[in-house]
Amino acid sequence: MSNRTFLIAALLFLSLGAQAQEAKPRILTLEEAVDLALKNNHDLYISAATAEKAANASTLGNAGGLPNLVASAGANYSNQNSDLEFATGQSQTVDGAQSAAQNASLGLNQVLFAGGSVQTTWKILKKAATMASLAEQQQMLNTIAQAHSQYYGIALLTETLGNAERNVQLSQERFQRAELTHQLGGSNTTELLSAEVDLNRDQINLMNIRTQLYNAKLVFRNFIGLSEPFEVNQNTDMSFVSLPGTEALLAQALQESPAVQMAKTSQESAELQFRLTKATLFPTIGAQVSYGFNQSQAEAGFLASSQQTGLNAGVSLTYNLFGGGRNRVQRQNAALDLDIAERRKVQAEENMTTALMNAVEIYVDARAKHALEVKSAELAQKNFERTSELFALGKVSHLQLREAQLGWFNALNGKNSALFQAKNAEIAIWQLVGKLE
Repeated sequence: MSNRTFLIAALLFLSLGAQAQEAKPRILTLEEAVDLALKNNHDLYISAATAEKAANASTLGNAGGLPNLVASAGANYSNQNSDLEFATGQSQTVDGAQSAAQNASLGLNQVLFAGGSVQTTWKILKKAATMASLAEQQQMLNTIAQAHSQYYGIALLTETLGNAERNVQLSQERFQRAELTHQLGGSNTTELLSAEVDLNRDQINLMNIRTQLYNAKLVFRNFIGLSEPFEVNQNTDMSFVSLPGTEALLAQALQESPAVQMAKTSQESAELQFRLTKATLFPTIGAQVSYGFNQSQAEAGFLASSQQTGLNAGVSLTYNLFGGGRNRVQRQNAALDLDIAERRKVQAEENMTTALMNAVEIYVDARAKHALEVKSAELAQKNFERTSELFALGKVSHLQLREAQLGWFNALNGKNSALFQAKNAEIAIWQLVGKLE
């Protein structure tokens, strides 16, 4: 091989190696996944934008508490044939009489009293901003909880895939031994066919798990806004944390949970809405002040030109004596809305109590199941190893070996499933409490 050919081959090898290195998926940590979800999740972005809109609207000026300052100006021009007859008996005829007028003014309007409606409306806008902020917090908790749950699910599904690959490898070794033994005349056809059927079944199961893992990763990438392939960190800490007592958790949930706080804020907003309807029982007093300039010129008529400049001010009082009973109906419905909001607050607290107690029970039960599944997996592994030794000595049948193999594989999957359920229950508790970080 010439030096040139060797150099080309070396460069090609390095290029292929670099491409393979680039194509290697990144190792995504749980913290990185949560950060990406908080940054890219569409629902959370919409919630944040909605909260910002509500905050922008919660101003005194938007409630009508600040004066309106209005500037206006105008100009008019006309060219008309005029035929005028005055009260004095004189007359005037002008063809193409031109006239022009200009005006400008600066006016200030302010509501002085409206039965407290301005202040109440401002408070309602603030409550709306609080509600939107709580909704954003709730969506943030949902996003973090989903990111944790999906990440743990992928991590455990990856481990399940490894168990399935090991299971296929064991079945492959068993099939190869049966095939070799059959060729040497030491086993019957039934055992060989049974080994092949079991191998095919395990390979199909492996393919199904790979598909599940692929779909789970695809959904998770869309959820966190990640475009590149990834692998989870298999060293992710999945240990359990110490939980406070149920009473302490419940007190914290009723105090800090966004769902409960939203119900309380909704009740407070309903109280303000009811107070707002009572403002219609009072008159509205407003003040107006303006400074204006008016000027006109005309070629027809007695007045050739005029100009006025000056200040105008006034106070107005408006009172709706009868409005068809609409205000009374609004007060009645506002009172009902307040009653509904109070019941919903009580309902939210009761639902929170039930949900939290149920989540704690599920968590305790899931942890107990996980502990049993861990022991079962250890016992199943020992049973398979012992059965394999006996099978090699010809003391157990291939059916017993297969039963021990499936028992170990199912125990490993049961351990992963129990761990996933326990972690989800733990996530649910912290989500209800409002302290998921």
